[in-house]
Amino acid sequence: MKKKKFKIWLSSTDLSDRDFGQIISILPSYEVIFNLQLIKDAGSSFSLEDHLKKLEECQLFLGLINPKMSENISGVENIPLREIERARELEIPYWYVVHRDVTFTRHLLNDLVLKGGVVQSTNKNVFDIRTIDIYDEIRSKSIGKENHQKLTDFFRLSTFLDEINKSLLDGKKSKKVQKLMLASTVYGFEDQLSKIIMDLGQHNFDILNSFYGSLKVNPKLSNLENCVNSVKEADIFLGIVRSYYGTGNIRNKDAVDVEDKNITFEEIRKAIDLEKQRWFYVHRDVDFCWKVLEHIEVKATFEEKQKGKTTNKNTLRPNAFIYPKTIELYNFVIKDHETNVALRNGNWAQEFLVMSEALRYIQTQLKDLEFIESLTNGGRNGR
Repeated sequence: MKKKKFKIWLSSTDLSDRDFGQIISILPSYEVIFNLQLIKDAGSSFSLEDHLKKLEECQLFLGLINPKMSENISGVENIPLREIERARELEIPYWYVVHRDVTFTRHLLNDLVLKGGVVQSTNKNVFDIRTIDIYDEIRSKSIGKENHQKLTDFFRLSTFLDEINKSLLDGKKSKKVQKLMLASTVYGFEDQLSKIIMDLGQHNFDILNSFYGSLKVNPKLSNLENCVNSVKEADIFLGIVRSYYGTGNIRNKDAVDVEDKNITFEEIRKAIDLEKQRWFYVHRDVDFCWKVLEHIEVKATFEEKQKGKTTNKNTLRPNAFIYPKTIELYNFVIKDHETNVALRNGNWAQEFLVMSEALRYIQTQLKDLEFIESLTNGGRNGR
């Protein structure tokens, strides 16, 4: 006798046919009930209660939060949120995967404050909004100008190195030694910088980099002057803009701003001014923030944040990149309303950037049928 398949509710904010097909392909032991298909089929006659009654027939729940919400004509707000609320009431075992853009935007909303009328980041180790200034400089002063070779975003080191090899090296080894200036912030990036330098060193490049210890230092000059002089010396310039602004901030004696100049920023400016042959690589969080920032209304103040009582919450206005309702759903899933993080249960949401990462997590959770059987047996919603 053929064993009956587990019924699993797939709740997604938005999902392409291709990605849905991939999820189905790794769940051969499950009957997948897809929320977006049910909503589409119901059309204008959609009833939330009827919809949720179908959810009650399932033993398991799988949630996927993409940055956008699929369009529906039901008139019901944030249906995926209503679904997870009901799943929790029924004590159905559930798992969630959430796109990086959702988690990142939530961090922005929580971390940005107004200080003296200027928007700042309170958690600069997660993301420093000042990196947007560097990105703006590259976009406005370098793109389309002489010797600007490429502006590329990156996230994972593996694909980053592939991109460098493809664009900078073009698969060819230079016949003569060229001086290549590698400009980047260092902290939290040391291992990756070492790997990049090692890869580039296998070609005919003399790498100039402060972390690597290969810059000529004139003891009579400042750190900033020594770094800028290395840019002048270089034949090729490779700039990496990460979401961390760095600690190399120099204050001019007459400056009002304590952090008047940033060394990495000044290296990039000098390379553009001198029209060096140059490549720029920017972390995708910087690029995404550049896109979404104008849609964030910053209301929280630095003083409020210091006191730990933020009454003026930052808000995300409607935009083409991420829907505000996805943040609301994510906050509910991670139980953001529970202040004691250590005591939260059932708040795991696995971050992913590309679908293959989401699929790996989903398969890991659901491939062990004995484990799944143990979760469904004896529970309030066990079958």
